[in-house]
Amino acid sequence: MNLTTTGNGKGNQEVSPQESTRQLDGEIAALREELAGLVAELDRRRHDLLDIKLQARRHALGMALTSVAVLATASGFVWLGAWHSRRRRTTLSRVGRLREAISRMIDRPERVAAEPGVPARILTATASAVVATAIKKVLERGIQRALHRHEERPARLEAA
Repeated sequence: MNLTTTGNGKGNQEVSPQESTRQLDGEIAALREELAGLVAELDRRRHDLLDIKLQARRHALGMALTSVAVLATASGFVWLGAWHSRRRRTTLSRVGRLREAISRMIDRPERVAAEPGVPARILTATASAVVATAIKKVLERGIQRALHRHEERPARLEAA
């Protein structure tokens, strides 16, 4: 049984089965060593990636700049909200909003006292029922606890 191989791509050579097996074993061993090296490198990189202290040292500047940017953005939003709130409280701003509201009422008077739609009515009724049931349960439990404490109090006085 003779095999023909083109190991280097330059021509065909007749190789015995034992030689072919040895070549394949050598190639498998070389590939196994290369694969072991790649797996070891991936494992090292995984350890490096999950090492928080190492990552903090490596990326200290980036983390600091990101923290400053987040803090500055949050501060800017707080300042902007306060500025907008102060601006809305001025008399001129209130008069402007009142003028806009009156003009909307004049343009579309049917929307001023419009009845809520069916979904809004259903939602309101459901919410009211849930709140009423919750209040009733809380009051019932409170009354039961008060009665239970009241019943225990004379028993303690008689035992004394």
